[in-house]
Amino acid sequence: MSFDKQKAESSKKSLQSVDLRNAELQEADLSNGVLIDACLENSDLSEADLCGADLSGASFLNARLHRTVLYRCRAKKTNFSNTILTQANLVEANCTSANFNNANLKESNIEGANLTYTSFTNANLTEVNLTGVFLANANLSGANLTNSELIAADLVGCDFTKANLDNTYFNHADLCGANLKSAINLNRDQVETAFINKKTLLPDSIPILWISETEYEFE
Repeated sequence: MSFDKQKAESSKKSLQSVDLRNAELQEADLSNGVLIDACLENSDLSEADLCGADLSGASFLNARLHRTVLYRCRAKKTNFSNTILTQANLVEANCTSANFNNANLKESNIEGANLTYTSFTNANLTEVNLTGVFLANANLSGANLTNSELIAADLVGCDFTKANLDNTYFNHADLCGANLKSAINLNRDQVETAFINKKTLLPDSIPILWISETEYEFE
C-alpha cells in the first residue's frame, strides 16, 4: 500500500513496520508519530517534523533529512547509515545503539542527545553541536569532527581511530578510556581542556608522564 504525505500525516500514530521507501515526505508533520521498525529507505523527509516520534528500529538508509526536526525523538537501534542529516535538529534525542555510518550530519544540532553505543564510522560531523551529549562507548573511527563542539560531553571509551579532530572543542569533556591513539589533528591544547585517565590512549605526538592516578604532565 502506497503512502503519500497526507496519508502518512493522518496515520502517523500507526506507521509501525510500514513500508515508506522512496516516499516524498518533505515538510510532513509526523511529530509524536509511531514509526517503529518502519522502512524509510531512500525517502525525502527534508524539513519534516519528527519531534517526539518513535523511530526505534526504523531504517533511513540513503534517506534525506536535511533540516529535519528530530527533537527528543526515540531512535534506538535506528539505521541512519548513508543518510543526509545536514542542519538537522537532534537535540535531546535518544539514539542509543543507532547506526550513523557514512551519514552526513554537517552543521546539525545534537546537544544533549543520548548516543551511547552508536556508530559514526566515516560520518561527516563537521561543525556539529555535540555539547553535553552522552557518547560513551561510541565508534567514531574515521569520522570528521572538524570545528565541532563536544563541550562537557561523555566520551568515555569512545573509539576515535583515524578521526579528524581538527579544531574540535573538548572543553570539560570526559575522555577517560577513549582511544585517540591514531586520531588526526589532535593537539595538546585540546587534551588539556578535557578529562583523561591512564586508560586514555593518546597519539605519540602527545607524550604524557603520569605523576599520580589523577595528575599528569606533558613530557
